[in-house]
Amino acid sequence: MEEISSFCISGLPKIIFGAGTFSDLHKIIRSYGRNVLIITGGESFKHSGRFDALASQLNQARIKYNAVSVRGEPTAESIDAITREYRQIPVNVVVAIGGGSVIDCGKAIAAMLAEDGNVKDYLEGVGTGKLSGAKIPFIAVPTTAGTGSEATKNAVVCDRKEGYKKSLRHDAYMPDVAVVDPELTLTAPQQITIACGLDAITQLIESYTSIKANVFTDSLALKALSLAFQSLLPLSTDQSDDIILRGKMSYAALISGITLSHAGLGAVHGMAGPLGGLFPVPHGIACGKLLYPVMTHVVKKIIDEKNLAAQKRFAAIGRLFTGNSGNDDILCCELFLGVLRNWTEMLKLPQLSCFGMTSADMGKAITLADSKNSPALLSPKEMRIILESVL
Repeated sequence: MEEISSFCISGLPKIIFGAGTFSDLHKIIRSYGRNVLIITGGESFKHSGRFDALASQLNQARIKYNAVSVRGEPTAESIDAITREYRQIPVNVVVAIGGGSVIDCGKAIAAMLAEDGNVKDYLEGVGTGKLSGAKIPFIAVPTTAGTGSEATKNAVVCDRKEGYKKSLRHDAYMPDVAVVDPELTLTAPQQITIACGLDAITQLIESYTSIKANVFTDSLALKALSLAFQSLLPLSTDQSDDIILRGKMSYAALISGITLSHAGLGAVHGMAGPLGGLFPVPHGIACGKLLYPVMTHVVKKIIDEKNLAAQKRFAAIGRLFTGNSGNDDILCCELFLGVLRNWTEMLKLPQLSCFGMTSADMGKAITLADSKNSPALLSPKEMRIILESVL
């Protein structure tokens, strides 16, 4: 009889999921007060007409709002600049509407509005400050289906001068509310849909095969992987306007945030993080490019090392993806890799050289990389082979 090992589940946001749920955002904001800081990304959300609709609702409800647009991955400089401006202004709630970078930026701003100093003072592995856990209430509204940041307790901050991506992390930084409306993802460009979808799938694979996985995360991850598998290719080709598929991928991304928060990630993210710190490669593209070659090495090692427990986990995903019901775990591990190889060939993500990386940069990237909670640890030599394959 299989024993259920012990585990600990920290808090989750209040999750409001479903098509059309964005229309009630103003009511959620009102429950926190009459002064809101809204963080959005670029111009696409405003051009969609949804920002004007929200602004009208806020005005009717006599809620004062300030809106800030951010671009690219959150940096310490941008977070500090926004925080300095709004520390002197009443803010009852921070709302971030956008992709994972926008949500991370809003999460960090909500935290730093309640702290002294600069965000670098509190980044893991960078600063020595001790976080109090205080923050302004925070509402996350994803417009992409990828990072699951709406259900994580950390904000990733990038510094390309220093070449790192580090986390601002505290249990209290889990969003208070996550409004996940799949309709908001309908206007996402094809390449963003693909990259974000691959990021969510990578997070689900890595959390399910993590050495810290548990029965709670397992039960969530496999169902979410099934939904993501059903959605990825249709959304990437001719069914991008299918709200049912968008809903499945949005759910998968949400669950990937929950599972990574409780089981951790693996070698794909251990390598993707430094790449994003050193070069302007979008996180989803880095994960999508690395997924097949990294998993090829990981699966080979768990087979060579006779890691039967890990083999069973990868085999379970292989069965899920292919419908194979056989008992041969090694065969199903190979079927799993075959699906990843097919995705790589069909989706054609750009090589890392398109973002300025050269072979001369590999050494630094490898020095900064690790295997996180992967069941197989990659050597520097193996990491170099992987990077050469995606350069």
